[in-house]
Amino acid sequence: MKKKNLAYLLCSAMMLTATAGFTAGAEETETEAVVEAESAGETEGEQSAEEVQDADFLSKIQGSYIELFPEMAKEEYRDIWLEETGAIVGEDKAEETTDMLLGMCMAEIYGQEAIDAYAEDPDSMAFDCYFLGGVSEFTVDGDTISGVDEEGNEVFSHTYDYLETDENGFYLYQSEDADAGQFTYFAFAPDTMDETWHLEFRYSEDLSDLASWYEGAYAYWNVGAIAADYDAEDMENAIHLFATENLE
Repeated sequence: MKKKNLAYLLCSAMMLTATAGFTAGAEETETEAVVEAESAGETEGEQSAEEVQDADFLSKIQGSYIELFPEMAKEEYRDIWLEETGAIVGEDKAEETTDMLLGMCMAEIYGQEAIDAYAEDPDSMAFDCYFLGGVSEFTVDGDTISGVDEEGNEVFSHTYDYLETDENGFYLYQSEDADAGQFTYFAFAPDTMDETWHLEFRYSEDLSDLASWYEGAYAYWNVGAIAADYDAEDMENAIHLFATENLE
């Protein structure tokens, strides 16, 4: 597969919450339509069952998380990658395909720098899936989201309220603290460790910056995370899901 084609494939995957499972999107859209129709007669101020479930998303991701792709790229998991990719593209292309899949999510540029770079060289397009803002580990505890740096020093800690679910299916949360800065808004894809063995999310000081993967201050940036206490089975499942969703 040519790199350009794979780049478009992976970016399309990101737009659909990447490894979250693409068929779920159509099912959710249909469900939303049904719920909307059924709730049309509700009195103003009442929430549908789906809205209540969306607002409760943080309860499904309680725990601490580290960056996904640096963990996925560890040598100890290389054989798993080669087995998964080789089964789809052939053993002779497994090494190249594995490197390409990982590389497409380990760029070190985002925002205007990435926009300019990929406009000049579209074939180099990739996503920055690292944590920003000096955070090394995120923790979700109740309705509080916090982060610490590499030395364990607290970078931020705020409580968050659910805002809405956007058109891409991301759950939007806003900090209750006026001085939350870069951590004012969070947008979570519908991923959990129980279902997809990873998380995907974005955060910013301006809600409009979370509206597009390809424009604005955070263009080509989408965090990939995995539980800090993940085990080998979690990683194997995450690699399998990532490889199959993006290659098959």
